Amino acid sequence: MYRTLFLGILLSGVSLVAWSQQQDTIADQRLKEVVVTAKLPLVEMSAGKTTYRMDASITQSTGSLYDVLSSLPGVMIDSGGNVLLNGQSGATILMDGKPTYLSGDELMSLLKSTPATNTDKIDLITQPSALYDAAGSTGLIDIRTRKIKLRGMNLSLNGNGSLGRSGSGYGSVSMNIREDKFNFYLTYSYYRGKNVIDMFIDRAFSRDEERMTQDSYRKRETDSHYLRTGCDFYLNKRTVWGTSFSGNIFGRKENADMFTEIQERKTAGNTYSHTDCDRRNLSLNTNMVHKLQKEGGEISASFDYFHYYRTENQLMDSFKPDTLKGDMQGNINLYIGQADAVYPLNERWKLQVGGKASFVAIDNTAGYMRPSVSGWLPDGSLGSRFVYDENMNAAYLQAGYETDRLKLAAGLRLEHTRVHGDFGGNTVQKDSSFTTNYLHLFPTLSLQYNGASNHTFQFSYGRRITRPNYNDLNPFTYIFDEYTHEGGNTKLHPSFSDNMELAYVYRGWLQTVFFCSRTEDAIMKSYQERENQCIYVIPENISSYTQTGIRVHAANLELASFWKMNLTAIGMYNDYHWTEQGNKLKNRMFTPIFSSINQFTFTPSWSAELSASYNGRMAYGQATVHPAFEMNVGIRKKVFRGKGSVTLFAKDIFDTNWQKVDVRAIGTQAFVDERPNRRVLGIAFTWRFQKGSEVEESRRKNEVDETKRVNL
Repeated sequence: MYRTLFLGILLSGVSLVAWSQQQDTIADQRLKEVVVTAKLPLVEMSAGKTTYRMDASITQSTGSLYDVLSSLPGVMIDSGGNVLLNGQSGATILMDGKPTYLSGDELMSLLKSTPATNTDKIDLITQPSALYDAAGSTGLIDIRTRKIKLRGMNLSLNGNGSLGRSGSGYGSVSMNIREDKFNFYLTYSYYRGKNVIDMFIDRAFSRDEERMTQDSYRKRETDSHYLRTGCDFYLNKRTVWGTSFSGNIFGRKENADMFTEIQERKTAGNTYSHTDCDRRNLSLNTNMVHKLQKEGGEISASFDYFHYYRTENQLMDSFKPDTLKGDMQGNINLYIGQADAVYPLNERWKLQVGGKASFVAIDNTAGYMRPSVSGWLPDGSLGSRFVYDENMNAAYLQAGYETDRLKLAAGLRLEHTRVHGDFGGNTVQKDSSFTTNYLHLFPTLSLQYNGASNHTFQFSYGRRITRPNYNDLNPFTYIFDEYTHEGGNTKLHPSFSDNMELAYVYRGWLQTVFFCSRTEDAIMKSYQERENQCIYVIPENISSYTQTGIRVHAANLELASFWKMNLTAIGMYNDYHWTEQGNKLKNRMFTPIFSSINQFTFTPSWSAELSASYNGRMAYGQATVHPAFEMNVGIRKKVFRGKGSVTLFAKDIFDTNWQKVDVRAIGTQAFVDERPNRRVLGIAFTWRFQKGSEVEESRRKNEVDETKRVNL
C-alpha cells in the first residue's frame, strides 16, 4: 500500500522542494524573497576533463543514471554491464569522488535504480593523476550528486514516470538540515520498473556444418530501495569530521522463454526459466579533513566499510526434457583506509602525498539440483564454493608547478597486491587454490600551457592497470541456457595500458584531443565451442590492442537567439591481435561516433531539447559491434514563477538503439541481436523551493577509486 501511495504522489507531480543549480535564493525577514536565475551551460570543457550538467538538459535529467551514462557522447554500456569510454572497456565509476566498488550486473542494478534527478553533473576524466588509483584503463566517470549550501531545513520530493514496454516509475525524498556547526542529510529513493528484452541468436558450427537459431523473450520486473544519510560536523574553521551510511535493497524477477532450433538435426523446442535475485548492499564511511594554516595545505583521512550480499534462485525447464534448479549466494566485505596530504612549498610548487590500504573477503556458494523420483538431488558436476581474499596497499607522491602560463604535475604511484583464492571443486573440476603477488609502479605526467587569446595546450601520459574482477576469477559455471554457459578463470592476470593524450582547448567551447593507447594482455571474453553445440564463455588474457583516434567537442554553440547546439565527433581505430588454438587472429576497424544535443529556448517559460547519437561499427575483442542510433526529445514548461517545471519526454523515439554483435571464434560464428526496448514516453514534475542564507562549502570529498571489480 505505501509503495503505491508513494509512487502515486510522486508521479502526480507534487513536489515540495528540489535541489537546483539554476537559481540562488536569498531569504531575509525584512525583504520579500528575491530569485536570481542563471542559465548554466550544458557542457564545460577543460584540458583533461569534460563535464555534463544534468540541470541544463531536459532529456538527460529524466530517467535513471543508467539512461544518463549510456546517452553521454563516447560512453557505451554493453549487455554484460561493462562501461566503455571512447571505445575501451574498463572505465572506473565514482560517485561523489568515492568508488562504487561494483561492476557488471551489480553496477547496472545500482545505476538503474538511482534517479537522474539526484545528479548535479558528471565528469569524464580520461587521464587521472597519481592521486587516483591506477585501476581502470580508460579513465574515470565521476557522478556528482546535488549539494545544498543553505542554512536551515530543506526538503525535496522528486518523481518521474515513463510508459512503454520498458516503462518505470521512481521517486526520491530528501531532507537537509544545515547550521553553523553541522550538516545533516537524508535521502530515500524507490524505483520500480519493467523491461522486455527480445533477443535473436544465430550460430554456425564449422565442425558439424550445423546451424542453430534461438529466439528468446525475457521480461524483467525490478524494484529497489536506496537510503543514504550522514552528518558533517564543523569542529572549527579548519576541521570537518563527517560520517555517512548508505544502503540499497534490490530485487529482480525474470521470466524467459527461448525457442531453439537445430535445422540439420530437425530438433526444436522451448526452454522456460524463472530467476529471482535479491541484492543487499550497505556502506559506512567516516572521514576528517583539516586545513593547514599555510594556504592551500590540507590533510585528510577516511575509512570505509562495504558489505554486499546476494541470493539468486534459478528454475530452468528444457525441451530435452530436462529440469534444473540453481541456488547461489554471495558475501563480500571490504575495508578501506586512506590518508592524504597537500603541502604548498611556495607560491608555485606544491607536494601531494598519500597512502591507502584495502582488504577484501569473499565467500560465494552455488549449487544445482535435478529432479528424481525421490525429489530434488544435487548435481555433483555443477556447483562449488569459492573463497577469495585480497589485500592492496598503495602510496603516491605528486609534485605540481603552476604559473600563469604553465602548469606541470608529475606523479608516481606504487601499488602492491596480494590475492588468494580457494575453489571447492566438484565431480568435474578438482579442488584448486592460487596465490598471486605483484608490485608495480604507475607514473603520470601532465603538462599544460596557457597561450594567448585563450588557447590551451596539454600533453598527458599515464600508465594504468586493469585487474580481473572477483567474479572473473571464480571458476564456477553459470548456466544461462542449455547451450550457453559462462565461467571464471583462476589463471587471469592483470593487464597494463600506456595512455597518451595531446589536447587543445579554445575559449572553453572547443576541445580537440588526439589520443593513443597500448594495452598488453587485455582481459576479454573468449567464446569456446564444447560438446553438443554448447558455447562456453570464459574471460582470458587473449589480446593486445592499440587504439588511436581524435575527439572533437564543440559546446554551447549559439546558432540563433533561441538555439544552442553541442556537438561531439570521435574517430578511433581499434586494432586487436590474439592467438587462439595456435591460430593468429586479428580484429581491426575504424569507428565513427557522433552526438548532437540541440537546446531551444522559446520564452523564459518554454524550452525544448532534441538530441541524437550514432555509434558506428566497432571492433571489440573477438566481437564486432554493429552501428546503433538513438534520438530523444523533450519539452519543458516552467510553472509556479519558475520554481517548478513540467517535462514531457520521449526516448529512442525510432526504436533503433539495439545491440547487434558478431562473434567469431575457432569453429563457430554467432550473430546476436538484442533489443532492450528503450523506447519510452514519460512525464516529470519538479517544484523548487529553497530558503536560507548560503554558506561556503568547506568539505572536500577526496576519496578515490580502489576497485570496481565486485561482481557477485
